[in-house]
This record gives sequence, structure tokens and C-alpha cells, in this order.
Amino acid sequence: MKPSLFFILFMLCFYPSVTLKGQNNKTDNVSLCENMEAHLDSIWRKENIWNLGVAKITGEPIKDLSTIEAPKWAKWSYNLEEYFISQMKYPKHLLAKNQAGYSVAMFSIDTLGLPRRINILTTIHKDFDKEVIRLIRDLPHCLPCRDKNGKRIECLYTVYVPFLPQQYRDRVIADSIAEEELKHCFVEWEEQANFQDGKRWSAQNYIYQNLTYDASLLGEQQKAKGVYKIHIDSYGEIKEAKTLRSCGIPQWDEEVIQIIRNMPRWTPAIHHYGKGEYKDAIWAIPVIFENHHSSHNVIE
Repeated sequence: MKPSLFFILFMLCFYPSVTLKGQNNKTDNVSLCENMEAHLDSIWRKENIWNLGVAKITGEPIKDLSTIEAPKWAKWSYNLEEYFISQMKYPKHLLAKNQAGYSVAMFSIDTLGLPRRINILTTIHKDFDKEVIRLIRDLPHCLPCRDKNGKRIECLYTVYVPFLPQQYRDRVIADSIAEEELKHCFVEWEEQANFQDGKRWSAQNYIYQNLTYDASLLGEQQKAKGVYKIHIDSYGEIKEAKTLRSCGIPQWDEEVIQIIRNMPRWTPAIHHYGKGEYKDAIWAIPVIFENHHSSHNVIE
């Protein structure tokens, strides 16, 4: 009777003295462990009958993502598997036994982008489940699923989480090296909120393009300048619009505020450290009104 893949993996990884032809050092054994784990992982993925990723709350899989906006996490984008692999704490007793495995979990994502109602669909060991459930509960909020009209909708999300002992050990070592390197360099963790194409003046240009401009309101003035506050929340939506400094013409102040309130969604500010999260941001936007206002006011 042939030994199982689990037994071979256990013997190669747990007992460094076990070698194959000519492979008589630790590096060779680590490489063998990684190859065996990759093989096991490929088998499990082929046997996986679940529709991974986002699905409608009815359970119907969404095959055409162009009809919706899939949920998106600040650091992990549209694929959560990397999150689980990079953040997991391998159950100690299973790591000591070199037990590999996986869990497939389904959970709902509400209209705030927060996980709810976690269900384990299939698993190798109940302690893998506990870790997957912990990681789902610890997820930072995502940009929630939206329908074709931009309305927030609740959805289901299914994820496959592999537990591979050698992969985990490699990750722990890599993390410790990266952490030490970070102590000796400057890292910019924050990414500013941005609007549409992400260029610096995009928000101002949007205001100029939508402004109903009556230059006669300036009278004898050559130009007037107003400064307006935009509060973008962690979902990229306008939370507040306010005049910080009036241009001196209330009609234009009110129009600019209305344009800001009706703006399409921004990409919110992102804090990249750790698990990554979306954050609120405040922008102060100067708007200049001139007698010769025209399309050339658009800033390149």
C-alpha cells in the first residue's frame, strides 16, 4: 500500500534526517516540502466545487463583474486569499505535526463593507476553521458591492484558505526580515484620496466644467477666489461640503457647494500599514472666478 501524501509530507518536513537520493541537507528538504505542499494545494483547488469570490446575496454567482462593482479592500484589492496567507497564525499543534490542510468559508458583506454571517463550507481540521473565522472577523471594511446604478448592495463572498506549514514558516521568516529592514528606512504609508483620473487638479477641473458661469456677477472685478472644504469619507463619498472662504458672490459659493455634493465617488485615502484600511480625508479646493472664464480655466 502506497503511503499517503500527508505521510510523505510529514516525514520530509518534520524529520530533516529523511532524505531522497543525494538530498542530504536542510535546503533540499525545505524545497521538497514546498513542492509537496504545492502539489497538495493544486489537488485541493481542483477538487473545490465552490464558486469563489463574490456572489449575489441570493447565492447566484456573478459571472459578469461588469454589471456590478465587486467589494474591494484597501490593501488586498479584489482577492482576499493573500490576506489570509499573510495574516494567519498557524495553529501551533498542527504546525508541530506539519499538518497541511485548507478551509473554504463563505460570509456576507453588508452595505458598510463589513463581514457578517460566516459559514465554513468544507475543511480539513476544525482548528483551521477557527483561524479563518478569526481572520474574517478582523477584516477591515472594504468598499462594498454596488449595483450598476452605484447603489450599495449586500453580497456573499467565498474564499479558499490553504494552510501549508512550510509556506507559513517561510512567510514568518520573510516578515521578520522585512520588519527589520523597515527600521532603517523611511516608508510612506498613506495614500491620498483621489478623484477620477487621480491627477492633482481633477476635482477643480470637475467644478469648472460643471459651473454655470455668469461673468457679469463680477462687476468691475477682474477675478474672485473662493476656497471650499470637501470631506471624503472612507467609502469615497462626500460627507461634507463647506465654504471656507467666500468668493464674495453667494450665488457662486452655493453653486460650487452643490457641485461638490453631487460629485461622483472618490477613491478614498488608504493607510497601507498592517492589514490596510480606507480612511476619511479633508481637501481644501481653491476655485478662481474670472471675467474671461472659459474652457481654458481647466488645469492640466
